[in-house]
Amino acid sequence: MNQIQRTSMLLCLTIFFVAGAITLIAKWPDISGYLQKTTSKSVPITSVAGTADPFRYEPPLPSLVRDLKPTYAIQAELKTNQARIVGKETIQFDNPGTDEIHLYVYDYGWSPLKVHSIRDGQKKVSFVRRGSVVSIPNNFPADKRISLTIEFETAVPRSGTRFGTKDDVWTLTNWYPMLGALDQLSRWYEPPRPVGYGDPFVYHYADYDVRFLSPEGYKWVTSGGRGQRIHVAGGQQEIRYQGKRLLNFSLVGSPLYHLEQMRVGSLTVDIAVSDKKNIPQVKAIAEAAFSAYSELYGELPYPYVAIAETGHTYAMEYANLAIFSKNMYANNEVNHWLPHEIAHLWWYNSVSTLEAQTGWIDEGLVEWSVYHYMKKRHGQAMADTVMGEYQREMEQLKQRYPDGNLGKTLRQFRDYYEFDWTWYSKGAVLYDQLRKQIGEQPFARFLKQVQRDYHGKVIGPEHLDQALGQTLNGNAEYFARNLNRANRDGIASAHIQHYVNTVLNGAPFYPQVPAREVGDTVYVPLREVMERFGFEVTWGDEEGAIRLRTAEKELILTEHSADVRFNGKQYRLPHALIEVEDRTMAPLSFFQQVLRYQVEYDAAAKRVRITVPSK
Repeated sequence: MNQIQRTSMLLCLTIFFVAGAITLIAKWPDISGYLQKTTSKSVPITSVAGTADPFRYEPPLPSLVRDLKPTYAIQAELKTNQARIVGKETIQFDNPGTDEIHLYVYDYGWSPLKVHSIRDGQKKVSFVRRGSVVSIPNNFPADKRISLTIEFETAVPRSGTRFGTKDDVWTLTNWYPMLGALDQLSRWYEPPRPVGYGDPFVYHYADYDVRFLSPEGYKWVTSGGRGQRIHVAGGQQEIRYQGKRLLNFSLVGSPLYHLEQMRVGSLTVDIAVSDKKNIPQVKAIAEAAFSAYSELYGELPYPYVAIAETGHTYAMEYANLAIFSKNMYANNEVNHWLPHEIAHLWWYNSVSTLEAQTGWIDEGLVEWSVYHYMKKRHGQAMADTVMGEYQREMEQLKQRYPDGNLGKTLRQFRDYYEFDWTWYSKGAVLYDQLRKQIGEQPFARFLKQVQRDYHGKVIGPEHLDQALGQTLNGNAEYFARNLNRANRDGIASAHIQHYVNTVLNGAPFYPQVPAREVGDTVYVPLREVMERFGFEVTWGDEEGAIRLRTAEKELILTEHSADVRFNGKQYRLPHALIEVEDRTMAPLSFFQQVLRYQVEYDAAAKRVRITVPSK
């Protein structure tokens, strides 16, 4: 192949990839529905090196949140004596093309966030607040990008809540108005109402430039590192923070904090604690957890993360922040929940979910991550103790809530125990069962695939299944098929249709829909293969009839049938035709028993050879 040929091929492939990605986004509703409904027969799962087609490209599924490419420029001041944040922000984003633009305000009813004004340049914009949603008419039809400046004031609760201050520790989360989130059909998500546990938030990844004014002496850890500090008159300090593709922007600070910084690989980790004697314990846990997770999931795609100790929150995650209560030092609970929150830096932070709908995706995986952390740091026996607890709680779930399932949303759980045992314990067992079924190395490749494909995106079960299929070189169903399965029925094993390399008359052949194992046979795409062998393929007058012709041969088949007529003689195949991705697929027996072609299948290599005998 000369240089011109290589360049032409690369150009064609580039056009194909881009066109495929555009088509995928346009067809997202159909694809999503298809992935939810598809079923396949179960076969043993094995890891297969290589791929059915070295040039085959399956783009990642679109994020469940349409990316409007938002940027935030925020100037805010914390008035500690009044427990208030006074701020102004400019949000720029792609025009969504909707009648309204939504902002989300995640405050407490008894401690409101007030939106004083919204402006488009110097022009005032009208708005209406309804619950957590601020609605603005989209009067910018000609603008590709929209820029809104919002003046707001936020009351910081003086209580031990997720957002609040207690004992001079300030946990500032969800403290500013945020751009709302659209699905791929351009419908705004409705933020769920809180229930007292879980995370009823929908976020939109964005770039941030934040200037934050606070009293001199306050030490902060944030979603954007330590920032650049400027001393301001009147005993104040202004710190500028910048970050890209952040899920939100949060700060935890106190004049009582001791700050320590450590490096784990390429990652800078800030640690904030109120008592210096706790730093060695926190550092030891952090070093072990970050090392274990980086090896398994891949390097975290952020330069800075932080760990913050408070005295009033149990444990929680926000963008690039792992937060835990100092009460956890008792009974060494910190050795479970700090690794849990560190794992959220990958699962929730780098790759997000619709927390109120499918929170088990990240909560289950971070609980499984604690198992992995225990194994790496303390050995298999300690890890088995952790997994044993998850399994016992899953058994309790079966007994007390037999009709429940993973598909329940946050507000559908009967009580806290059903929520906890479903998302945390059953979720952890779900991932562990997959690990045992496919093996350690394929499981690690699967997790890396999810991180690589979906960093900065919001995913659901169908995204996990696609990544699993790509890891195992096939069409996989595991997460979606377990979504609505009743607790009493346990967890179903993964189904996989392995893709099969196809060789026709000695030459590799790459059909648009790959050949694959289905049950105990191999199916190949009928039209593409038969046209390769010189047949004309048409659909007959009879419904579902398929006619194959050459000068000497005529075959008539029927969709979803095992009956074949070849030059007037009737045959019945041991396996019927099937349909995959709108393609009719024929079993190997069609080529062996009807056409009398030479067929060889190497199950270990996942390769089929079909050869037309010479006359």
